[in-house]
Amino acid sequence: MVCSTAPTEYTYDRFGSCLGNRPIKLTKLKDGNPVGSALLHVSSRLILDRAKLSWKESISIKYESFEGKLTTNTFHVAFTAGCNKSCKMTTASPWTGHLSLAPKQTLSGDVEYNVATPNSGFNGGITTNYKINVMQAGTVPIQPNATWSNPRTIRCDDEVSNVPGCVYPHITPELVLPLSTYKEAAATYLFQQQYSDHPLGTKDEPLHRLANLDAQEANRDRTCVVAAEGAVETPELFVRKSSKIPDDSCDEYPFAASLEGGTPGAYCNDVEFELVDGEWIYAQANSTKPLFKEAQCSRGHVPLDLNSAAGQELGRLVQAQRMIDFDAYTVRIPA
Repeated sequence: MVCSTAPTEYTYDRFGSCLGNRPIKLTKLKDGNPVGSALLHVSSRLILDRAKLSWKESISIKYESFEGKLTTNTFHVAFTAGCNKSCKMTTASPWTGHLSLAPKQTLSGDVEYNVATPNSGFNGGITTNYKINVMQAGTVPIQPNATWSNPRTIRCDDEVSNVPGCVYPHITPELVLPLSTYKEAAATYLFQQQYSDHPLGTKDEPLHRLANLDAQEANRDRTCVVAAEGAVETPELFVRKSSKIPDDSCDEYPFAASLEGGTPGAYCNDVEFELVDGEWIYAQANSTKPLFKEAQCSRGHVPLDLNSAAGQELGRLVQAQRMIDFDAYTVRIPA
């Protein structure tokens, strides 16, 4: 990931974080009054491992500037990292003890974390914390020690392919399904996002992973095969158009493999698509069922291979991004 240089700002992706130039100001006092000061900047880069319960963080401390009357311009700096819950430090300090730091110089090194037991699901996350200690002969700093914590927590789990790994769960993965590759399937999802009053899969209304295979199948049946249990409406089966679309299949959006899936087919728009001059044009697929913006889902007439391919892409995203049950994700349909 690209690290920001903005002061005190943390930046994140699913598998890493950066701290950019956190200022540490040290002030010399004489008779209770400040007579000189120095500015240090702390930066860090933490990289999580999608297939391990341990990770490293690179620490850098730069002596930026000083002003006023200091006894000496050189400081002696120590740094310690920590973490909570089942996390322990394999290497807590990037260097041993206090090291000398002169103006414009930089100290750097790595700390290492290890998690004994995954903190799966929503049972709370791991917080990393930090302490810097600065000493200087003849100086009484106002802030001899600075402490802070990463404002975002880390989740470590073993719920994806039974391989343990760690993520920043607040970062929402994005499923990208280009129209050029997934054609009628992608057009179905884009239609629901753009036409409907329920544009699910967007940043404001993400989808959420449903891991249970039986629940996925039940969702698929409710949308494409039968009416919802206890529903009063007549089951509205998906009628395939085999003469017009080879291997026509019901591709539902929201996906059956999402918590938002499973809307009874009677409440879905039925759409079919045609590629005209490089643009996918939608049309009402059921002559007795006009399209309506209030529809909570869409049922697209999609060749089975494209339907399956889009589902496989979601499966790959789950693995690559360590998405456990109920994890949010967005869907983007580029050209």
